[in-house]
Amino acid sequence: MNDEIDIVNANAMTTPMTPMTAAIQAAPLTPAVALTPMMRQYYELKEKAGDAILFFRMGDFFEIFASDAEEVAPKLELVLTSREKGEGERVPFCGVPHHSAKSYWLKLLKLGYKVALAEQTEDPAEAKGLVRRDIVRVLTPGCIDELEGLDHDAPNYLMAVYELPSTDTWALAAVDISTGEFRLGNVNRTDLAQAIAHFQPKELLARRFATDLLRQEVLATYIMNNPLRIEVLPEGPLRDLDGQTQCIKELFGQSELATFPCGAVKGGEGLTAATIAYIKGLQACYKQFLTLRPLQDPATMTLDETAVRDLELFETSRRRLAAGSLMHAIDRTRTPMGARLLRYSLAHPFTDSQKISARQQAIEALLECGESQLNAIRDGLRGIADIQRLTTRVVSGNIHPAELGALRRTLLRARELKQQLLPGSWNATIIDGFSCADGPLAELQTSLLDDPTQLGRGDGVFAEGFDRTLDELMALSRGGEARLADYESALKSRTGIASLKIKDHKTFGVLIEVTKANLTKVPADFIRRQTMVNCERFVTIELRELGDTLAQANEKSIAREAELYGALLQKLGRFRNDLAAVAESLALLDLLQGLAWLALKDNYCKPALSNNGTLSLHGSRHPVVETFVGRHHFVPNDISMSKGSRHLLITGPNMAGKSTVMRQTALTAILCQIGSFVPAQSATLPLFDRVFTRVGAADDLSRGYSTFMVEMAEAAEIVRQASPQSLVILDEVGRGTSTSDGLAIASAILEYLAQKVRCYSLFATHYHELVPIAAVFPGVAAVQTEVIEREGRIRFTHRLIPGACRSSFGIEVAKLAGLPAEVIALAEHYLNGHEPPAPTQKPVPLPPTREQAQTPVRAEAQVQAPNDPRVQEILERLEILRINRTTPLQALNILSDLKDLLQTPSLASHPVGLFPEQTC
Repeated sequence: MNDEIDIVNANAMTTPMTPMTAAIQAAPLTPAVALTPMMRQYYELKEKAGDAILFFRMGDFFEIFASDAEEVAPKLELVLTSREKGEGERVPFCGVPHHSAKSYWLKLLKLGYKVALAEQTEDPAEAKGLVRRDIVRVLTPGCIDELEGLDHDAPNYLMAVYELPSTDTWALAAVDISTGEFRLGNVNRTDLAQAIAHFQPKELLARRFATDLLRQEVLATYIMNNPLRIEVLPEGPLRDLDGQTQCIKELFGQSELATFPCGAVKGGEGLTAATIAYIKGLQACYKQFLTLRPLQDPATMTLDETAVRDLELFETSRRRLAAGSLMHAIDRTRTPMGARLLRYSLAHPFTDSQKISARQQAIEALLECGESQLNAIRDGLRGIADIQRLTTRVVSGNIHPAELGALRRTLLRARELKQQLLPGSWNATIIDGFSCADGPLAELQTSLLDDPTQLGRGDGVFAEGFDRTLDELMALSRGGEARLADYESALKSRTGIASLKIKDHKTFGVLIEVTKANLTKVPADFIRRQTMVNCERFVTIELRELGDTLAQANEKSIAREAELYGALLQKLGRFRNDLAAVAESLALLDLLQGLAWLALKDNYCKPALSNNGTLSLHGSRHPVVETFVGRHHFVPNDISMSKGSRHLLITGPNMAGKSTVMRQTALTAILCQIGSFVPAQSATLPLFDRVFTRVGAADDLSRGYSTFMVEMAEAAEIVRQASPQSLVILDEVGRGTSTSDGLAIASAILEYLAQKVRCYSLFATHYHELVPIAAVFPGVAAVQTEVIEREGRIRFTHRLIPGACRSSFGIEVAKLAGLPAEVIALAEHYLNGHEPPAPTQKPVPLPPTREQAQTPVRAEAQVQAPNDPRVQEILERLEILRINRTTPLQALNILSDLKDLLQTPSLASHPVGLFPEQTC
């Protein structure tokens, strides 16, 4: 077991180690005092568990001791107390009942801890001295299959990374042990962080020497926002070539990676073997893995972390909440498998037109069935169990009888849905998958009770008639109980003690209990066994024999039940491929009906894929915003682009809807390419290979990046990777620096996308100087968000119309935001041509508000005489300028230079105060 790990999250990055924590970590694990046998056993197992929080089973409780207890007691809201550990010294400890311990360790896993479970490995009644204990399972955030500890609509990835020696190539494995998903592939070092962020793992395995590199450089930004546990990847399997081949052969049936869907992966054999070795070391199940899939499925689009964030596909960018995301707005699925398939589809839209058309046709077929039939399918999917994850629990042997009951009900529902669906080309695969339910369903129907409860009673799992031996033992047990009741009645009649009772005792078996008041009536053949405060307990020879018979029947029935249960799980495990097929069919049907229900209830249309490069959206809506404002209050827009005009330069004030229009276009494209209908009256879209975004502003403190540096880094990725079939949305590029620099950069990016890349782009800006570019380049069209001015006020219609907005209406928006009137008046003063005062000058007095001054006085700026040498230099430059050979971008740069020259102290205009007598 690896003993070098890190829990890395935002708090760990910023919180220094306290002296107490440092002392605990530096102290030897085993105390120097003479320990009690129990505490000696605890410390031996704690040393084996490493830094995992050790849950130590003691009777009906799990106890947590020493520094573990001090660490987790406040987090679990447990009372911290102490007990003797030897030589009169005491050790801190806390505990939880064993029947509710799961909720506590699952809470620790969500916090990023690792948990080790130490169970009693022998019967206390048969133990000679201290009961033997051992660690039976180690749980980590990326290696759990308990349904209560998993998000039902998202995968739970463990990732492993391995850098091939002397190369810039890394092998990556993404594993979800709860569903049996195993993905494998190669990435370059420059794409490593993006690949890891794409899978959002809960845990990461890396070679010992690479952990610091990943934590401090590659994943520094990711770790600040996402809790991630970093463990050391087992080293041995990376070097053992024969062991790699044997591991893959035993698990998957073949050893050549080229024969799997993932194809040949450099370093893939070693990484696969090392990942499996790590899972084995945790004593977790690994037999649920059926194949090795590629990191990116063929014919799907890669959406990078920036696009996922900016478009808020799964959570809002500011508060990181699911509510307000696209997934939350469109999710009409009824099963965990369907929800996870929807999430995967949104992150991996199709780039294959046939796959898109197939889903569209399926949704259309469901809509043609009518609302009542579609609603019947939705009702049939209600309450479906997560058989994808239950299959893993079957294979691992950890599934509970009640979960088997849920699995049986789900398989029955699959059979009913199969009969409910009319055969068609769109659902042939689904119906075939449902047919795979017959085998495992037959096993469960013939074996289980109608409502199986729990193991350990003998009568809580299997139906009567399933096993003759169990039936006989249970009959004997039930008969023994009846005989005990008859014997109790006979003793009451013989002794005259009406309150006499026969009770079961853990140590002495069945006993006769008589109150102190009736002791004079006790017959001579009663043998005393125990004296209590209010009663005495006895046994008779006949009762002892009867009790032994009953105890043996109970023990044998419980043992037989456990034997039958293990055999049943082995049989069901052979149907893992069938169960996986049923799960895939349920997921696909659920996804399709959810998208159909969305289209029906929210008035979505079927989009067409254009073959001439046209993008035409009529009555387009934002699928998330309209859920908040209401579909009838949302203002739809028409968006049009063609093969020859692929770029929209969007101007308009803040809050007028520029970002909404851009985002809804990108979201419509994504919805179209997952095969969904889209929120519009009609839609025609090209097939995009990528969707890129640059929206919003934020710094990156982990890498020392300013807001502008982050903006430029994201813009650089876009211009490097975008192709003619990409969709790019850029919002306010260049605003993080000076106006002249920002304008130049924005102009260059727009020109590069339009002339060089020739992709589809929506470019929103407040730089109105960019508008002339729209006239120069035929591929760029100027559009604006409409603003209506009336009586000194503005109103945003949120409509997209042709042309360019004449102003950004910044002051008007500032008024709407509630800036004080004095600030607004001062801003208007400077907007009217007045310069802010120079450092050596007196500040300009605050001008009066409109209420304070009915007729404001304007002062003219005074300019230096034209014989200034700098003015002469400007005139000379203009004289030699060849306007007809100057590009718009060059002209903007020249104007910027001349403006900078004009602003030097000797040439600057003298700023004048609001009133003539207040000249600065």
